[in-house]
Amino acid sequence: MKVRAIQFSPALGNIEKNMEFHTAKITQAIRDGRELIVFPELSISGYHLKDIASDIALKKDGRQWREFEKLSKKIDIIIGAPLEEDAGIIYNTALYFSKGKWRHTHRKVQLPNYGMFEERMIFKPGDEFRTFKIGTMTTGILICREILFPMLAYLYFIQKTDLLIGISNSPQRGIGKDGISSFQLWENMGYVFSQFYQQNYLFVNRVGFEDGIGFGGGSFFARAGQGICQKAKVVDEDVLDAEIRPADVRRARLSSNYLRDEQPQLVLKELQRILHA
Repeated sequence: MKVRAIQFSPALGNIEKNMEFHTAKITQAIRDGRELIVFPELSISGYHLKDIASDIALKKDGRQWREFEKLSKKIDIIIGAPLEEDAGIIYNTALYFSKGKWRHTHRKVQLPNYGMFEERMIFKPGDEFRTFKIGTMTTGILICREILFPMLAYLYFIQKTDLLIGISNSPQRGIGKDGISSFQLWENMGYVFSQFYQQNYLFVNRVGFEDGIGFGGGSFFARAGQGICQKAKVVDEDVLDAEIRPADVRRARLSSNYLRDEQPQLVLKELQRILHA
């Protein structure tokens, strides 16, 4: 599958401008023969929403929603958006559209609420990690901080996920001998997902500034069993094209047998023992 990741700087609170950008990039991806296009976390709205979230949140069957369904007739689309599903209840979501219809919603579970982050003041957390199909590939989505909890990717691993997609609004933080520390953190997780969970992994981060905070970009693709093989630019807007091959997942699983030998029943038993000790 030919995939395109869009690394860009959303206009905070400006749904119309962001919608125009999404439409232009989707249209170009269709012309370029891409089959799936993926945007970062909260790509349609920007990040520091605070009290404007309720004014700009997407709604099912709203105008923007219908436009994404229309655009998805020729290409599969994943966007990040604040979504108001029930009156007054807003989630930080990843939305998947395909073949002219909405197909899947992932509601962010791990909402950071410390330092520069105020997500628990804005959003209700989700409560599940369900897979869905993109073509023949079993797919799962993680949003930003969820990527840093290996157990959440494990939930997708035991559901036999072929493609894991992580969308993010990660600031650039910390300078060390290996460069920006936050980039190294995301890349370490990408290595784990590709090598030990045998998943093709696409990480899509934003760039730009909001309230003096700089978002770092550094999107990448990690091939199942092989680690990171493609990277987007740091800090600047960029487009990353990748070819995702289900055969790589099969090859990685055969070479390691981690999935074959995994014992989720044992994990469940031990978790129950620990939680009820």
